[in-house]
Amino acid sequence: MKQALKTILYIVLTLITIVVINIGFFIYKAKNGIPDYESRAPKLPTEMNDFSVLLFSKTNAFRHAGAIKAAIPAFQKIAEDNGWTLFSTANGAVFNAEQLAQFDVVIWNNCTGKVLRDEQRAAFKSYMEKGGGFVGVHGSGDGSHKWDWYEDELIGARFSHHSLQPQFQLADMYLECDSSSVFPCKHLAPKWTRSEEWYVFNNNPRDNGFTPVYTVDENTFNPSGNLGSLITDKDFGMGDDHPIVWYKELAGGGRSFYSALGHSGDAFAEEKVLELLKRGIEWAGQ
Repeated sequence: MKQALKTILYIVLTLITIVVINIGFFIYKAKNGIPDYESRAPKLPTEMNDFSVLLFSKTNAFRHAGAIKAAIPAFQKIAEDNGWTLFSTANGAVFNAEQLAQFDVVIWNNCTGKVLRDEQRAAFKSYMEKGGGFVGVHGSGDGSHKWDWYEDELIGARFSHHSLQPQFQLADMYLECDSSSVFPCKHLAPKWTRSEEWYVFNNNPRDNGFTPVYTVDENTFNPSGNLGSLITDKDFGMGDDHPIVWYKELAGGGRSFYSALGHSGDAFAEEKVLELLKRGIEWAGQ
């Protein structure tokens, strides 16, 4: 009997240890990523249309698997409907000067972690500084990238946490831009209520020269990112001014558009989300 109890206790302790290790690995990977890089560039289409888009879907940290999977055909359909060339890849070696020059816009499709080698980062930074277009989706603005230029100049805000009480909540979004804005706001919904894993940032992108397209009303959801005893210091939001979609014309002519929407695959079946992304791509590629 005692031996049986010892065996059961051993099994229970082993299972607890495994769970703790898995949780620790998950948290570490989400915050820091696991390095994995490519050195051989992919082959691009032999012919490109006048407007060409690179859809980049690589992750080295948390992977929004459902969202990435749903977004790829959604972006492909947008491209087909508008006569664009769209090249989809998770190969970071495409970030070289020669191949990047073939694209009007680069979309980071829920990319997380340090997804590019230093020389690939340099090529992308040069591309943007020479007038390239960037569209970032949801996880592409989280805190796992470990790249000051990317977070401060291209995204424009430092990620703090996302809603966890509960994770997904209905909230009201309000359109901020109008007919006088350089971003094409015509026909976008002035008020938009939807469910999302809402991102909270440590700073307001306005302070970095970005202009919000939509803000989210914190009075309509709980922005706390606390999680029991695991996370205890994230019980805050951004206050009365909480941008959630924004854009900026960069020095050198580049254009950056970022939307914190799109944690789940369902988002890429929403007509309003797709219309917003289409407008972001068009604007970034001007």
